[in-house]
Amino acid sequence: MSNINTNLPTQTSSVLHNDTVSPCSTSKVQEKTQLSRSRCMNSLREVKSQFKFLSETLQDFGTMPIFKRAFSQDLDLLEHHLTKEIIFQTDCRTILTKLKTTFENALNLEFKERIQKYTRIDDQSFKDSMICNMDSIGKYMLEIILH
Repeated sequence: MSNINTNLPTQTSSVLHNDTVSPCSTSKVQEKTQLSRSRCMNSLREVKSQFKFLSETLQDFGTMPIFKRAFSQDLDLLEHHLTKEIIFQTDCRTILTKLKTTFENALNLEFKERIQKYTRIDDQSFKDSMICNMDSIGKYMLEIILH
């Protein structure tokens, strides 16, 4: 039986080559993870900056001190979870949802009027910006977990 071609790769050798993870692909995954982590932390810094501006600009009234304290604690907790080597989606997602809910609940009529009066910023634009940054944190957090 001289018809057998000995130049064809064997099944075993092709399987071995496919199962091997190259250092290049590992490096690319690490780069993507690091980029997502960096973007996530940038979005978190933006939310913290907006919150600091809001806290320093608006005088305490009604439930404002409670909102400031709760929001600040939850931001710190989220940052703590996001800076861990291994991020747990459930923990971060729960805190992020709580932050968004706390923020949206705080935006009552008096709050909106004070934003416009003391900052001259459109309250809806401010709200949209905060929510957008919080959504970005969620998006990049998910990318980190999936990498």
